[in-house]
Amino acid sequence: MNPHARLGNTFLKAHPREAARILEDYPADKVAQLLASLGPGIAAGVLEVFSPGFAASSLALLEPSSAARVIEEVHPDLQIGLLRQLDAPCRETLLAELQPEFALSLRRMLPYPENTAGALMQAPLLSVPEDLTVRTALKRARRARREMKIYIYVTDTQGRLRGVLTLHELLNAPSGRAVAEVMHRPVVSLPADESMHSVIKNPYWQAYHALPVTDAKDILLGVIRQKSIHRHLDRRDHAEDIKTNLGMFVSVGDMFALAAGQLLADLIAACTSQTQGDSRREGRTDGSL
Repeated sequence: MNPHARLGNTFLKAHPREAARILEDYPADKVAQLLASLGPGIAAGVLEVFSPGFAASSLALLEPSSAARVIEEVHPDLQIGLLRQLDAPCRETLLAELQPEFALSLRRMLPYPENTAGALMQAPLLSVPEDLTVRTALKRARRARREMKIYIYVTDTQGRLRGVLTLHELLNAPSGRAVAEVMHRPVVSLPADESMHSVIKNPYWQAYHALPVTDAKDILLGVIRQKSIHRHLDRRDHAEDIKTNLGMFVSVGDMFALAAGQLLADLIAACTSQTQGDSRREGRTDGSL
């Protein structure tokens, strides 16, 4: 990677919000070319702070496999909102590129409208069947590296929520006993269609770091963490701050914006040139066969 490209990547990683404001002035296809040239983590960081419509337009123009890698890196709180912005065929193509279990967990959240518990819940979720032994449940917990392990939820054969215990409790339970014998019940849960206002005001946040989300049949769908609630409130407050202080954003940091704009313009130009060069080479190859 040349020094100029390395500097551009560093800027995108360190200042994604500032970069997003500049990049949204470019056509989505040019931005998609830039995102494709970045690592999935950096691309996701920029995508997270685009306006929803522009983020979806840019994501839709990526190759499906590249788009899937980016979605995996997007913060779980934002994944569903971004997928909802895509049209149905594009969304299905992208979901087909994901791991089946992960894609299934996302599909479960898609029907729920924004500002509901179902829209904010996070997946994948660590859960175990109630008839497993503690020993087997621990093996599953150790394999589940991506899931939240503070609480382990217990379900019956139909996937209905039946109990909960902490990882510490599971570690200290007799290894030969069934999980159903050591779990706590009943379990406090949030209905998937509950409004965001009610979710935020739920008094059980004073006692728990996370609450499970269930549907009308008590099927376990996901989990909402306190951190997700805080991020939701922070994003709402940030949007209000932008509306209130728009004039200040226009006038402050002009020199920084000019330098950053030129840097990103050069990166986009380099990506465009490379793409055109690749197309010409492919054309010559096709002509020689």
